[in-house]
Formats: sequence, C-alpha cells, structure tokens
Amino acid sequence: MAKTPAPVVHSSLRAIPSVERILSADAFEPLIRDFGRERVKESLIDHLTTVRATRAEYDEAEAATTVGASIVAATRSTLRRVINGSGVIIHTNLGRSPIHASIWAEAAEIVSGYSNLEFDLEEGERGARDEHLTAICRTLFGCESAILTNNNAAGTMLALAALAAGKEVIVSRGELVEIGGAFRVPDVIQQGGAKLREVGTTNRTRARDYADAVSRKTAAILRVHRSNFDIVGFTETPKVAELVAIAREKRVPLLYDEGSGRVVELHQYGFTPSATLAELIAQGVDVITCSTDKLIGATQGGLLLGREDLIEKCRRHPLMRALRVGKETYAIVATTLRAFATRKYEECVPVYRMLATPIDVLRTRAEMLVRGTRCAIVESRCALGGGTTPTETMASLAIEVPGNASELQTRFLRNDPPIVGRVQNERFTIDVRTLQESDLSQVAAALMETTSTAPGPALR
Repeated sequence: MAKTPAPVVHSSLRAIPSVERILSADAFEPLIRDFGRERVKESLIDHLTTVRATRAEYDEAEAATTVGASIVAATRSTLRRVINGSGVIIHTNLGRSPIHASIWAEAAEIVSGYSNLEFDLEEGERGARDEHLTAICRTLFGCESAILTNNNAAGTMLALAALAAGKEVIVSRGELVEIGGAFRVPDVIQQGGAKLREVGTTNRTRARDYADAVSRKTAAILRVHRSNFDIVGFTETPKVAELVAIAREKRVPLLYDEGSGRVVELHQYGFTPSATLAELIAQGVDVITCSTDKLIGATQGGLLLGREDLIEKCRRHPLMRALRVGKETYAIVATTLRAFATRKYEECVPVYRMLATPIDVLRTRAEMLVRGTRCAIVESRCALGGGTTPTETMASLAIEVPGNASELQTRFLRNDPPIVGRVQNERFTIDVRTLQESDLSQVAAALMETTSTAPGPALR
C-alpha cells in the first residue's frame, strides 16, 4: 500500500523563526521592556498567524512594528488632545472648557499626594468632602451653603429628590427643554422622584400661572434656563423677582436650574446682560444648580448654591454619595473659583482669555499662521457655546484653507494632534479665537504642509 505523501510546506513558512527566537531578537527588546514579555508574545503569535495565513515573507522589522502598533492600540484610550479651530469656545463635543496650566499646577499640589478630602484637620478626625467649596462660594455668590455633584443634571436631580420627592414641581411649558444627548428636563424631574406640574404655554407663561398652580401638593417652583435656543416674538416670561415673591407668599422654595454658571457679567464681551449667580442669590432664589465646565471654565461638575437648610437636605440625601465627585474635581473647581475671587479669570481661565482677546491680537496671530501659505484671513463669528448664549456670537478671524472643504476637513482631523475646523459655504476654515497659544506652532506647521508656498496673507 502506497504511503500518503507528506504535506508540502511553503518555503516562506519554513523561514519563520520560532516564537522564542523572535522574542530574543534586539528588535523586540524595547517592546518587552515597555509592555512585558507575555503581552508581546500574545501579539506576536497573532501576527505570525496572519503571516502564515497569507503565506507572506516574514520580516523582523515589520513584525516588531506591527506588534508594537497592535499593543499600543490595545492598551491606550481613544481620548486624545485636539486643537479647537471650530469657532465654538465652550465646545461640548471637545470637552467644553480647557484648563489652564496654572490651574492644573495648583490643583496638582493637592491631588498628587494625600489630601484632607474627608478629614477634619482641626479636630483630627473624619470630616466631610461636601463642605470644601462652602467658604469660597459664600465669598463669590453670597449663598449660605454649597455642594458639588458630578454634573448639573445630577445636581438638579439631587435637589428634586431631596426637596420634592413624591410631590409636584411647577415648571413653565416653555422651559421643558432637551439638552445634549436627548436628556430632557421632564425625565430629570421624574428620576428625582417629583411630579411635573406644567403651567403656561410654550411661548407665554405669566407669574399668575405659577401662583394659581400652587397647592398643598406643591413642593417647589422650578425655573429652567433654556439651553441652546431662545423663544422670540409673541412671548412672556415672569421675572425672577416675581417668582421669588410668589414662592415667599406660597411658602415653597424657588429652584433655578441656571445651567451655564454665569459668575461674571458677559456684557463686557459684547453679549446681552443677564443675571449672574450672585445676583440670583441676592434676588432671593433659594437653590441654584449650574455646570462648572461652562462659564465657570473648570472641569465637569454640578454646583448647588443656596439656603443652608435646603442644601443640608441635599447633602444628607442618599443620592449624594452616588453623585459626589473626587479630590481632582474639588481641587480644579476650587482653584478656578479662586481665579474669579482674585479677579484673575482673564489670565487663568482659558474661556475668558479667548473672550478678552482683541481683534488686533487675533489678526497678528492669523498673519503668522498664513505666512508662506496660500491661505487667506477671513472675518468670522465665534460662538460662546455650551448653551450659554444660544442666539449671540462675537467677532473673530479665521484662516480659510484653499481646496476641497470635505477633503481638507478629513486631512486636518488626521493631523497629529487632530485639528477640528469648520466647513461653511463649502469652505474649510480654522477660527483663530478658539486656538490656544500653545496650538499656534502646530497649526502653522499643518497649514504649511497642506498648502504650497505663496506670497503673504490676504484679507477677505
């Protein structure tokens, strides 16, 4: 009986060294040092499986590069630093407010080691983390007490759960907004355990609508800042002072989901005046909730400001533990608030550095960016963003890059670091106001690489 012939082994497969021999090669030594032998071995075996399946020639340098790239991709977060040239200062999709290096450095003194997060240094015993911002918030806003949650929606939900569970909360129909991510105010009220009591209409709600709706079932009146849109035309909304008067008469608290965290008046930057947090407290609002990563310019958090007795109920509610923040958030928010208390916010808070930058300075930066390229300097409008001033913009300048807008957008997103620009009227632009000073050299290099050399800038 004839013997079955042995399978033919392709010559390229015979040339592949053993796994152990490959791992002993100099090319793999840095990978093993950085990631450990076992992880490198697993990735190498996967690579060799592909090589055998495709009957490709084994190449040591290519193997080391492929294995290294595979491990890096598998062991790093996809979260990256990007350059914001979109013309939106508080850009929710880009992490809202950037944090200045000086804020990080001061906060690092606290978070890089141990801290008194829950330790009373005077008594030498366990303390409470939710009291660390009380002093500075009293100074800045004139409130009696303050606590911090992980975002504004959490702060609003906590306030409703602590102050209105099982009872009615009166809200204008014109303020039942939906914010980013399909997150709706009625849902927040429901999850807080309260019952929604709508008053007025979409465009017109009067003070007497609130007064007539108050009953024994009422726990609070809630005013909500309309983020990302405005209602114009045939409209009516009661002033805060009117709601305060009704709340006092009916003996129910007035809660205000202010949202944006307006610490200082924005009129100085060209925006319509609106009440600051301190002014709302002075008018008699009982509890205010707001974000700390919008107009406050810090990291994500939800600040609750107001009467001591009401804030204390929130502090003691079981949800507080689920919604609390860590030492990093406390440190950054406190340091940022201190910049306002010391009148250094235009120096230390990037949002206000951008707002305060004059057009002449932007023009100087723009001229530097387009020098030696075919790009043009164009006038633009910059949005504050974050639902803070939904119908208003401010003057800015942008760099217009010649070429196909869609292709340019893709190309700049693939830059290292990615540059997020804006496509408008089939033109790709990079707004100068939203660029930080540390971004300028990298943007200039990307523009130079993308466009060919030509005489200096043009103003369109």
